[in-house]
Amino acid sequence: MLALLHTSAVHVPVFDALRDAGHPGLELRHHVDAELLERARREGPESVADAVAAVLRRAVAEGARAVLCTCSTIGAVAEAAAAGAGVPVLRVDRPMAAAAVA
Repeated sequence: MLALLHTSAVHVPVFDALRDAGHPGLELRHHVDAELLERARREGPESVADAVAAVLRRAVAEGARAVLCTCSTIGAVAEAAAAGAGVPVLRVDRPMAAAAVA
């Protein structure tokens, strides 16, 4: 199962459609917390580090084998929490950035 960490519910149908087009049958579990983005914007991304780590722990406890963070604002925080998560934590913006500089 792939868990996705979103900061807006608008991303849920987008990623469901991407899954359906490319990997039908892949189980996704969406974790949506808009407050993470709001707080990161107000207080800086590091202010949500503990909350992001808690989401990652919950996702792993629910069976996630990897977590994809779909928010660029908190992506670095999620990536930094990967060591404690015990599963790969990926940033949705990483491939886009790599393509831009290639």
